Amino acid sequence: MNGSRSDGRELPPALFTIFWVAQAISLFGDRLNNFSLVALINRFSDTPGLTLSQIYLAMYLPIFTLAPLIGVAIDRLHKRWILVVTDLCRGLLVISIPLLFSSTQSFLPVMAVVFLLTTGNLFFLPAKSGLIPELVTSDRLIRVNSILWAAGIAGVAGGFLGGGLIFDYLSWQACFYIDGATYLLSAVLLTSIAVHGRNRGGPRPSAPIEHPPLLAAVREGLRAIKGSVGLRRSMGVQSIVFFGAGGLSVLAIVLIRDASTPGSSMGLSFAGLAMGVGMGAGSLFVNRITLTREKRNRMKIILFSMLFPAFLAIASGLGITVIAVGCVLTGFAAAPLVIISESELQRQTHEAVRGRVFSVREVLTRSLFLASAFLMSWLGELVGKDTLCILLGLFLACMGIIWIGLTKHGLRAETGE
Repeated sequence: MNGSRSDGRELPPALFTIFWVAQAISLFGDRLNNFSLVALINRFSDTPGLTLSQIYLAMYLPIFTLAPLIGVAIDRLHKRWILVVTDLCRGLLVISIPLLFSSTQSFLPVMAVVFLLTTGNLFFLPAKSGLIPELVTSDRLIRVNSILWAAGIAGVAGGFLGGGLIFDYLSWQACFYIDGATYLLSAVLLTSIAVHGRNRGGPRPSAPIEHPPLLAAVREGLRAIKGSVGLRRSMGVQSIVFFGAGGLSVLAIVLIRDASTPGSSMGLSFAGLAMGVGMGAGSLFVNRITLTREKRNRMKIILFSMLFPAFLAIASGLGITVIAVGCVLTGFAAAPLVIISESELQRQTHEAVRGRVFSVREVLTRSLFLASAFLMSWLGELVGKDTLCILLGLFLACMGIIWIGLTKHGLRAETGE
């Protein structure tokens, strides 16, 4: 199934720049929100590992209950306006977090807000992934995704570095207020993209489009994935990366805290900034090279192999500088893996089911992230977080290489190459 056709409404350069800036601002908000939640837990929770796992549960519970239905909705709504509305809602929700926590001194209302934020993310992320192939031609997907990932890198670096400075030198409340403002600003910028889509949308159909019943629409999206080795392969690559991210997030928070100055969040900020530097270098690297299918396979194997020494450095206990080196390597390996597999998903998915396909992708990757976070949190108490981090890196490297090998022949048979 091929969804590589563009509808002829590519964004003009000026609007694409606005789209890029809006993504940078929105992703800065995502990273600042993630940092603020982790720092809040570190500061006020007596059991930070357990509380973080509970936050992850609230964060990913909507995925198990709402994602398939949201995917159907995305395919029936205007993706550009979905981005605007969800950023607006996320901004208002984030602003409410310090008010709720200050008045209750409990993480329960924070978890409720996180649940709603994730519901917004379930609209935003698949809509964004599904919109990009409508804005650019198929042959530009890897380059455009790498450019947009650079926006994400700016968000990661800014979110972690800015979060540490705001948290330490202003207040933890200011982290969330500034975070909410970034989402609202992004919504304003994305409005220009949505208006452009309305003005350039062409003639409307004389009769309303007939959609299948809800459950039939969900099954249609699942059949699209089941019938394509290429879709399953790309989702598998992203699933392995997210499994590693979930486990690392739980393990690294303790390893970084142990290597940092007591009472300061700058160690966490430094490690997050290092991760962003690695991701930026990785996305720049994949943007500058031209990859055939066979070269992409070899590249994925090399990148998966890099995860073992990266996790080994993070678990070494040799100080925050060595941890930062491991974070750079992790980011450098993870970014191209996600960019290449994301471009392959967009290229191979028919436009009529993109919302559902990318919603299923969210279910799969986020579920594995959550499962890994809980699993590593539990196992870390039994075998030690440093040892477990090393084992996780070895598992990811081996699993990635095996997955590429297992799906290689099936993909060749499907494409006839």
